[in-house]
Amino acid sequence: MDSISELLLFCIFTKNKTLKKLLLPLLLAFFSLSAFSQTQNEVRLYFGITDSKLLRGEEIAGGGSSDIENSYEFGFRYLLEVTDNLALETGLNYWKGDVVINSALPRPGETSSSQELQTTSIPIFANYTFLDYFFVNGGPVMDFQGSESESVDPQAGIGVGFGLGAQYAFNKFNIYVNPNFRRYAVIPFEEEDYHQKLTSFGVQLGVGYRF
Repeated sequence: MDSISELLLFCIFTKNKTLKKLLLPLLLAFFSLSAFSQTQNEVRLYFGITDSKLLRGEEIAGGGSSDIENSYEFGFRYLLEVTDNLALETGLNYWKGDVVINSALPRPGETSSSQELQTTSIPIFANYTFLDYFFVNGGPVMDFQGSESESVDPQAGIGVGFGLGAQYAFNKFNIYVNPNFRRYAVIPFEEEDYHQKLTSFGVQLGVGYRF
């Protein structure tokens, strides 16, 4: 309940009108279900490593290239149980990586430059458990870019994510691993020509507590 309440307050007082229109109704639904739910819910903390790239729909002739190094993510998730096997999943995710930019026309003595890229994301996932020890999760994600760059297109927008995981529960705790795929800015808030879209494959390792 506390996690959802904090997200609701954030949406109410934020100046981002797009965020209010898209996210507030979904979080209100979470809040309503949680208020009347008599089932167990779960809070999860996790850390993950990712293999990330900036991809375009079409390559630009004569354009430079970019690589992402040292990328990782961490955050928390709140799972609201709907049935014995199905839960709604939200939370906050922080991702960071170093973008190495290789210019098509480098200056003398300069071969590449590096810039830091950061994003904060709010997933709105369905989480389905099967065979007791496995689960699938996925859905839309609200992405916000924490650092601006002249060489990287904005990654703020509506993205998607999905994963397949394994978990082991004991007492009120739950240990899990969640390989996943993320695509940012599927619907960007600010669209550029030949828009770069952050795409990542990652593995999250986390622990949950049920209450």
